Amino acid sequence: MMKFFKSALTILSYVNICFLVVLTVVTVIDVIARYVFNTSFLDAMTLSSYLLAVINALALPGITLRRGHVQVDLIYDRLPAGLRWVLDSFSSLLAGILFSLLAWFAFARAAHSFRRGIYRGWMKLPEYPAKYLFAFGCLLTAVTFFILFFNALMDRKDACRLSDQLQ
Repeated sequence: MMKFFKSALTILSYVNICFLVVLTVVTVIDVIARYVFNTSFLDAMTLSSYLLAVINALALPGITLRRGHVQVDLIYDRLPAGLRWVLDSFSSLLAGILFSLLAWFAFARAAHSFRRGIYRGWMKLPEYPAKYLFAFGCLLTAVTFFILFFNALMDRKDACRLSDQLQ
């Protein structure tokens, strides 16, 4: 199961690279249009904001699984191993619950945007594709945090079994 999840996140990272390339192209066209025609590419800001939201939401599960976030461990490293395990377990469970709620509300807002036909900008860009992708990224992040929580529980069981065998 974990192998499948990691391969899905790898595929998602390649999709994210495509979104990043599109964002770069839109930005370059916008800058050239401002320089040459003294006007902005229509709805470049709207499209860029949609793409940035999607890129961040879809990158978060992979970064979370790899523990690739920037963190300062001045106090954390000095805590006893048991307390660190409790903090890791609790924070993973809490983050999983919070991202589940965020995904739920994001899906609800995306469905509302789809039903109402809400569009933004001069080109009438629909809101719901970006909102659905954002909600999907939040859902995957919630699953990632729950995986980290269950891994922490399994690590604790293995650590307890090992300490029982040593005594």
